[in-house]
Amino acid sequence: MTIKETQMIRSREKTRPKWCNNKLKRGTLAGTTVVAAAVRKPSRSTDTLKGAVEFPDEAVNSSAGRGSRGVKAHQILREAIATGRLKPGARVLESELATLLEMSRTPVREAIATLEAEGLVSVDGARGRVVTKLDYQSMMELYAVREVLEATAAGLAARNASDMEILALRDMVELEEQMLHDGGKLAEHNRRFHEAIYYCSHNRYILRMLEYIQTGMLLLGQVARVGDERRETALREHRAIVAAIEERDPAAAETAVRHHVRQAQQARIKMLLQHG
Repeated sequence: MTIKETQMIRSREKTRPKWCNNKLKRGTLAGTTVVAAAVRKPSRSTDTLKGAVEFPDEAVNSSAGRGSRGVKAHQILREAIATGRLKPGARVLESELATLLEMSRTPVREAIATLEAEGLVSVDGARGRVVTKLDYQSMMELYAVREVLEATAAGLAARNASDMEILALRDMVELEEQMLHDGGKLAEHNRRFHEAIYYCSHNRYILRMLEYIQTGMLLLGQVARVGDERRETALREHRAIVAAIEERDPAAAETAVRHHVRQAQQARIKMLLQHG
């Protein structure tokens, strides 16, 4: 390597965010996750990330094809929205995200287009594309539809779930009890528990509609901030749902889910009033 080439590499490293230099090796996987610190704003337009953002190392695997890199970029950005690392209202800047993910702009552009189609990204006048921010009325409408669809799914699960699926639901509830004091893990587990009920309905149409609702729920953020009392109450509600499904009682399953969703809505409103 010539002196000139060495100088060029060093210059390039100086302009990268620190997490790129510390965690990544081009074409290799350096660990399980990459923690990307907020990039210092070079101009008033770069306000996409306001805190730490975790990006999996696979995002920089240069051996992946263009299509798969677009899918991977979508997964990473969707997870960043789900976990609140990309907050509602944050600008979604193609060039900045491409730098953070160490990808070309093409797969990032594809990912942003998919997020926009899902409703997770929207256009906000002169600010351009931003992470969608739900207002109070939108949140209320979302919970209203969620109550109806999830209750229907639970009723169908009481009719259609196999014994093995019901056993899996019971195991998930037992596992939840062990996570009550770990908000991050509990939030992800809660999402998976509800998805499991959707699949137990064995109805592809209700599953598709609920997947859309779940996407909208991502914009409300995680339930990690709720207090211990609500976590314990939610666990009891989950037990009641599973018990009704196990007893093959569709009416009781629907009632249990409706109660659970309404309690979750009340907790969300309370959190919104307290924290904004």
